[in-house]
Amino acid sequence: MYETSTGAPDDVNAPLPEPRWTAQWADGPVPDQRRLRPLTGHSGPVRTVATAIVDGRPVAVSGSRDRTVRVWDLATGGQLHDPVTGRTDPVSSMTAEVLSVATAVADGRPVAFSLHGDDSVLVWDLATGRAAGEFVRLVESAVLDERRVLLTLGADGTLSVAELRTGRRVAAFPSATGIATLDGRRVVLTVDPVDVDRTVRVWDLATGGQLARSLQVVRTVDVDGRVFAVTARDPGQEADPDPDPAADSGEGRLWDLATGEPSDGPEAAAALSGGVDRPGVTTLTVVHGKAVAVGLDGEEPRFIGPLALARQNGALVRTRARETALLDGRTVALTTEADGTLRIWDLTDDRPRVHGMRVLDAVGAGDTAPAFPPGPEREADLWHRISGRGAGPSDSTDPVLLTVEQGDTVVVRDRATGQPVGRPLTGHTGKVWDVATTVVDGRPVAVTASADHTLRTWDLSHALAPGDGPPRAGHTATVTAVTTTVLDGSPVVVTAGADRTLRVRDLNTGRQVTVPVAGLEGEVTAMVASEVDGRPVIVTAGSGDILRLLDPVGGEHIGEPVTSHHGRVLALAGATLAGRPVVVTAGTDRTAAIRDLATRRPVGEPLTGHTSRVTAVATAELAGRPVAVTGSWDRTVRLWDLGTGRQIGEPLTGHTDWVTSVATTLIDGRPVAVSRSRDKTVRLWDLATLREIGEPLSGHTDPNGPMVVTTGGARPVMAIGQGQAVRFWDLTTGREVGNEYALPLPAAVLAAAPGGRLAVGFGPEVTVLGPAAD
Repeated sequence: MYETSTGAPDDVNAPLPEPRWTAQWADGPVPDQRRLRPLTGHSGPVRTVATAIVDGRPVAVSGSRDRTVRVWDLATGGQLHDPVTGRTDPVSSMTAEVLSVATAVADGRPVAFSLHGDDSVLVWDLATGRAAGEFVRLVESAVLDERRVLLTLGADGTLSVAELRTGRRVAAFPSATGIATLDGRRVVLTVDPVDVDRTVRVWDLATGGQLARSLQVVRTVDVDGRVFAVTARDPGQEADPDPDPAADSGEGRLWDLATGEPSDGPEAAAALSGGVDRPGVTTLTVVHGKAVAVGLDGEEPRFIGPLALARQNGALVRTRARETALLDGRTVALTTEADGTLRIWDLTDDRPRVHGMRVLDAVGAGDTAPAFPPGPEREADLWHRISGRGAGPSDSTDPVLLTVEQGDTVVVRDRATGQPVGRPLTGHTGKVWDVATTVVDGRPVAVTASADHTLRTWDLSHALAPGDGPPRAGHTATVTAVTTTVLDGSPVVVTAGADRTLRVRDLNTGRQVTVPVAGLEGEVTAMVASEVDGRPVIVTAGSGDILRLLDPVGGEHIGEPVTSHHGRVLALAGATLAGRPVVVTAGTDRTAAIRDLATRRPVGEPLTGHTSRVTAVATAELAGRPVAVTGSWDRTVRLWDLGTGRQIGEPLTGHTDWVTSVATTLIDGRPVAVSRSRDKTVRLWDLATLREIGEPLSGHTDPNGPMVVTTGGARPVMAIGQGQAVRFWDLTTGREVGNEYALPLPAAVLAAAPGGRLAVGFGPEVTVLGPAAD
């Protein structure tokens, strides 16, 4: 079980003036109104999450088994920067896995830390999304050329030398394996992990110069228990003017691998003739005429003489290095920045948190070097200190804490009593690995990370209404169409489902007001409400070209089905023409048509002009005359005079892909058409001037979801279904408003309702959303 608290971040975001959308009723379980938008983008399980404030915006930082770290803007749900990854191993070409993330304020800037499978801890600047350095281990403090320096080791094995006072790096030794003293000088030993010969190189720590020669071993022999290596002739070695005819002219010198001393002369050459060949030695490292190490094929190198003794006494760099140190009695850690500059950070957790984040301060330049703390180092001591989870000044005052229980359930508990507060946070389809909290728009919000590759966000300030009661009976298959009308003076919601039933519910209570109409012929894909001779009717269309009229009260069909001649009806809209109710149809035959609902006969000729199927239709009134707006796969929007059947003006162009939805509304008293396209934009058109209004609206990534315009108060609001959420835009400002309303299933159909409300069909369920002031 993992737990976290809500923290006590400062209220940096004033509450938005827009009302929040809440569920007024649902015919299934009431959607959890705490559930906000999901954050999608990871391609693997999300194992870890943390939160921060960047330029006044709350963000989440996530780490996944897809080996990326991502930063999310919690106000918009979008990613703030491109994903970043850890280091790629040069041998395996594998990128290190992300194990955990944390955030802090370091010298006044928000940063993220990421712990990786190669033991690296990287630092990221959250404002830019760029790498800001990595934590390194302290190896030792030393004096080189009268300068106090710190020796540090990175996770990639690079040993760096930096001046204590300036932090400037003066030398770097990649792939370091040890430090030793050789002939009175400190030296660094390196072995390139990519080198198949495992050649050892020796470097002067003070000068950075290479001290050793690497010689190729051409033969290794065992002579009476003593092992000798024969090296190829060094190109710089002078040829022997009187060579021994028994010696191989292609070989150089003979070396005793026990002492490192060369063994030349006729006696050595004679001994080789009786020796036994031993494979495996590939290279010999020689310093000042003495062998100090041998490279072994496929194995770690072996050291000779003083270097062997030094390694036995703990000169291995990694075993000596420590993650944390002590400076003036305070725990510190070291980082190297992108330019190699070394910085020392005070990790002592005694400063007030900022927006719930730990505060780290850099230690200024001085003459005192960090020292190793006494005793053995705790495992993962650095990560525990910089992540600060489960400890800190703010924890004891938090009113609630969150616990991950039974794998995929997050329980909100009262910190004082330990009792659950409301229902658990459910919705993930995989194990919940981590949870973090922050404040968004003045409200406490939780972010959960799951094995289902997503993060989810939750509004912890919203309490579920008590006594939600049992679910209401509803559709048993997906809701495919929804509309609203008035029955006996009361507004109702009418829905049709794939279960071939039609249901009518009171808009205010959700109670079914008529017996469900069963046995519909085929699946209803479009539906509109009207009134004929004072009698309410519902016009439906399915997967063919047939229109049907239904009595929503009695449940019977009104008259015979009507053939539309569209091939397939794709959209319907209602209107009144010369005082008579009509329906405007649109279809795959590239036309729209007008039909009198009383006589069920066509009115005039089809509306022709589109060059591809007509996918959407809406109606409005323009200068006292009824008009229709159509959208098509031909990427155009067209305006039609329903009285004359003629197109008004030129087609409205601008979309670069199919037009999938249209709607009409009034903005500042002017009739406006709203069109949505598969190009992921929404455009507004002034129907009086036939000109586009402002710039296209973007930000909705799913172009296939439903769209509708409803009116809350005096302003029109566009609602768009985006997967398992409904998002809202104020059409007067073009700005996204209110809260994104999350659903347990994708939003399939939407319908505007009186009072600025919204009917939503998702899966087999229906809910009515309404704007509610806090």
